[in-house]
Amino acid sequence: MIYIITGPSGVGKNTIINELSNHINIHFSISHTTRSKRDGEIDGKDYFFVTEDEFNSLINKNFFIEYEQYGDYFYGTGKDQIKNKKEVILLDLEVNGATKLLKEYPHFIGIFIDIDNQTLRERLRSRGHNDEFIQERMKLANLQREKKHLYNFNIQNVDLNTSVKEIIDIIYDLEER
Repeated sequence: MIYIITGPSGVGKNTIINELSNHINIHFSISHTTRSKRDGEIDGKDYFFVTEDEFNSLINKNFFIEYEQYGDYFYGTGKDQIKNKKEVILLDLEVNGATKLLKEYPHFIGIFIDIDNQTLRERLRSRGHNDEFIQERMKLANLQREKKHLYNFNIQNVDLNTSVKEIIDIIYDLEER
């Protein structure tokens, strides 16, 4: 099975996925992006960092199962990330890309992660973003939340351990069927 984890930027998707990998054998898909590396990120582990020209070349080669522009940057998931994997496959996708992929592949399982607005603002601020950027992301988060009914599961990330347990339970339940 292929699981798509999505939600607004800053809700804790990466933290949840990293913790999941401590509990279950997963293949976490690595997306391509045109944004710059952040401190501590590793090319080929966190993302495949490419130029916009390289990204466009991959689009022209029909390399991606999905891709989206998010803010000023492009993100895409290569088809190679979901083929011939024996582990549980997790895709961490932007909401629009995830929604399109779920429509195209209804057998994929969509998990929407969210948090309350106050916590989201605090997390975005802790990343060093200015008030204007935070306001834009809050508006975008509210638009993204309008799509959460399209997902198989919705998780409110109040507590990391609880959120991880909920996702593990979902995966174990569906994998046993």
